[in-house]
Amino acid sequence: MILKRTLLLCLGLTMLPMLGGCQLKDIDKRYFVVSAGFDYSDNPAAPYRVSLRLALPSSKIEEGGAMSVVQTADAASIAEAVRHLKSTVDKELEFGHCREFILGRKLIEKDGIDNSLQWLSRRRDIQSVSNVMVGDPDAYSVVSLKPKSERYPGNSLFLSFGNEGTEAANTVTTYLFDLYRRVYETGLDPVLPVANVFRDAYKIDRAAVLDKDKTRLFLDSDETLLFNMTAFGVDNTILVLPDKPLNIVLAATHTTSKINLKGGEDPVAIVNIRIEGFLEQSPPHLLEKDWGGLERKMGKHFSEEAERMLYKIRDAGVDPYGFGLHYLADHHNAKGRWEKWKRLYPEIRFEVRANVSIQGSGLIR
Repeated sequence: MILKRTLLLCLGLTMLPMLGGCQLKDIDKRYFVVSAGFDYSDNPAAPYRVSLRLALPSSKIEEGGAMSVVQTADAASIAEAVRHLKSTVDKELEFGHCREFILGRKLIEKDGIDNSLQWLSRRRDIQSVSNVMVGDPDAYSVVSLKPKSERYPGNSLFLSFGNEGTEAANTVTTYLFDLYRRVYETGLDPVLPVANVFRDAYKIDRAAVLDKDKTRLFLDSDETLLFNMTAFGVDNTILVLPDKPLNIVLAATHTTSKINLKGGEDPVAIVNIRIEGFLEQSPPHLLEKDWGGLERKMGKHFSEEAERMLYKIRDAGVDPYGFGLHYLADHHNAKGRWEKWKRLYPEIRFEVRANVSIQGSGLIR
């Protein structure tokens, strides 16, 4: 009997350390971070300014009923700033629901994205499908905005990306896993959406192209639309043909894009794109005059605009399309292939072949 009690006591003492690892905290003792922004603080001793938007529990589920607070701290690193922020709140910070990370424009230009990306990718509670963007002029202004139409804290910014909310054709969506891949993949450069505040709402219609670390080029709204169509073949966009007195607008419902790279000493990148849609705005009886001629004219105009944008990206020394990756795949195991591509890329030529198909005028007769 004594031996049995001794064994049970030893077993109990052995299991005590395991009970210490169960440090579960109730949900009411946690602050859920819904968006996070990183800025450059202009203080060399504490250059990183971290802003966290924390959701507050509310019984109201209606437009404008979302309640949240924004906490900010400066430190020598992002990890230290987050630790400092913990001392300003009474609950544990939880990043598991945070899907929006904003990098301030000045931070990227001064420090690049490597330090921010290292922290984001090492935190186990941050999802790889989180959205990453550039905040212009800073991340704090984007994080601190509380749109009146928001039903849940952070919901408005989240619905701006992907296809879950609005389907804006000139909004680039970049997930954390894709950003990490583009930073470390040879022959493919990162591209990030640019978000800013406009009349109590988010405006996300531009893109920043990076050279693995810092921004090299900002695309305007029209260029971002062309990039989305040629690189990703996004649907539900528009194609505008300048005309007088009124522009002709095609509502494109379906777009497909394919890139072929012809290597050699004089490489040519051929972008084949097919655009289908209905005329959303045009002079009356336009299709009855010359249906095929209008399709060719719209395709020619799109090809010229897209080629102009491609040469602008090439001259900035960046490659968000992955032309270099295509070249490396075609020249597998060739000695000095990457160094050769770096010499060829500044001279690469582009050829955009746009095939526009007008399905109808959109009018009901």
